[in-house]
Amino acid sequence: MTDRRPRTNWPHDVPNAAELVEAVRHYLTDDLGPRADGRDRFLLRVAANALAIVERELELGPDHAIAHAERLAALGVDSEEALVRAIRRGELDDRTAELARVLWATTLDKLAVANPRYRDEAAEPGGPTAAGAGSTGR
Repeated sequence: MTDRRPRTNWPHDVPNAAELVEAVRHYLTDDLGPRADGRDRFLLRVAANALAIVERELELGPDHAIAHAERLAALGVDSEEALVRAIRRGELDDRTAELARVLWATTLDKLAVANPRYRDEAAEPGGPTAAGAGSTGR
C-alpha cells in the first residue's frame, strides 16, 4: 500500500528528516550499541531514546498540533497561555469535566511522543481516560 500523505520535506529529496533520524538511531543501537560497554552503552541508549522521541514527534506532531488547537478552541481559547488565564479567572469552573477531558487528551498526546508505553498504560481500561479522549499515537 502506498502512503498517500504529502511529503513533509517537499521540495527536498529523500531521505526526509524522520528517515535520517531513524537511520542514525539504528546505527547507534544496531552497530555501535553491541560494541559499547559501561557508560558508553548507557549514553548510546540515551541518545537512541532521544532520537526515537524526535521520530515520534516528527510523525505525530502535526496531527497532535491540530487536535490540540481544536480542543483549545472548544474551550474558547486560542493558546495554552489563554487557557491558563481562563482557569485562573474561574472562567471554566462550570466546565470541569470538559476541561479534564481536554487536559487528559493533551497529556496522552504528550506521552505518545515522550514514552508510548506510559501512554498505553494510562489509557488502559480502568485508567483515568475517558473514551475517545486521546488522539492517535503509536
